[in-house]
Amino acid sequence: MLTILKIAVAKLLHKPYNSALSVLLFAIGVALISLIIKTESFLNNQYKSNLGGIDLVVGAKGSPLQLILSSVLHIDAPTGNIALSEVEKVQRNPLVKHSIPIALGDSYKGFRIVGTHKDYLKLYQCDFEEGSSFNEPLDAVIGANVIKKTGLKIGDTFTGVHGFLEEGHSHDDFRYTVRGVLKKSGNVTDNLILTPVESVWMVHSHKHEHGEHGEEHVHGECCDHDHHGHGEEEHHETCMHEHENHIHENEKLEHLQHKISHGEELNEEEASLYLELKGELVVKNTKASEAITALLVFYKSPQAAISLPRAINQNTTMQAASPAIEINRLISLLGMGLNTLRLLAWIIILISSINIFIYLLNLFNQSIFEIALLRLAGASRLKVVALLYAQGIIMAVSGWFTGIIASYLIWMYLPQFYLGTSFDSGVFYKELILLVFCAGIGLLAAFIPAIKAYKNNLHFTLSH
Repeated sequence: MLTILKIAVAKLLHKPYNSALSVLLFAIGVALISLIIKTESFLNNQYKSNLGGIDLVVGAKGSPLQLILSSVLHIDAPTGNIALSEVEKVQRNPLVKHSIPIALGDSYKGFRIVGTHKDYLKLYQCDFEEGSSFNEPLDAVIGANVIKKTGLKIGDTFTGVHGFLEEGHSHDDFRYTVRGVLKKSGNVTDNLILTPVESVWMVHSHKHEHGEHGEEHVHGECCDHDHHGHGEEEHHETCMHEHENHIHENEKLEHLQHKISHGEELNEEEASLYLELKGELVVKNTKASEAITALLVFYKSPQAAISLPRAINQNTTMQAASPAIEINRLISLLGMGLNTLRLLAWIIILISSINIFIYLLNLFNQSIFEIALLRLAGASRLKVVALLYAQGIIMAVSGWFTGIIASYLIWMYLPQFYLGTSFDSGVFYKELILLVFCAGIGLLAAFIPAIKAYKNNLHFTLSH
């Protein structure tokens, strides 16, 4: 058997370019199928891990799928904001066991800044590489991929930009301080910057208090423009004075935060001022924007799945979407595209198997005298047939091996939404099944040349 394999390899290497071309074409089809298998496994694993047992997501009216993508997977724009007064009604519902708020709107170098509670870290079972969780507004906990791409470290400060692009309007008056770094977890938290909800309220309340060019529009009595003459001038001077005081307070707070972040101790007066300014700024800046983007809801009983979404959708200005339902819908949509690619891959493999068949048939016709000499040297018909089959299997298995290696190399350089590269053991099992199919295709491609070799008349061939 070993001799047959050596001869088969030698025959294929006799024409390396033709053999390599046939193997390469076969490998392309195998690589495509392998990538599809990995993609399906990856998406299923990622979606399951990112759902985190969330039963329901409540948000602004719009597309349910968009709500899930934006608030759970963080790969789409939010549908809008919902008022805390409406949210509290849902939280007080006896069918709700627990809920976690999500507030979006800003980002840093393309990574989303998510206002939430510490329960969000527990939801995804996050572990800290260093540092600790956020405790106060403008504290930030950053994911592993954020560290890798931005270079931030414990104690660093940064400012968010409005929206989810890498560049945009920066909120320079409010600097976040990195308090903790999360370990790589393979879920959505790897790509997030987490902070208390109050941080988002502070930043966006400040945004509403100032126009696009930094002009102040303070809410309340100070912005009542029913003033005339000297009253209007006094009103303007008062607004400007308050604006200057507000900026001065922010500068003081930023200075104290900078000292804390660099490990410097505050004296008693500075500590009192820090707490005072922190409290005042939170109060001043959260009144205008106390809203959240979404509420992650966990049911108290299975009955909630029947009645709660319907009640929210019909009786409130909000919408409720089930992550499981919407993700299954998304996977089914993606599945249509993957099935098309899978069909294309099998067509490529079919074409390559025909190519292998033609190559082996030509190789047999060109080597018919060599085969006759083998027979004359004592090789049986079955050994000659085994030689042809060995050539077909070697080419098919070489194509499988090349395709699998290529698929893993391609996978390593794919972005994969920056969510990780893990997939379950089922991938390897399916790739082994694919190997069996490829070996079968190799046997099938060599079938007709092998039959011709078996039926070949030794005396007729040598006499001509």
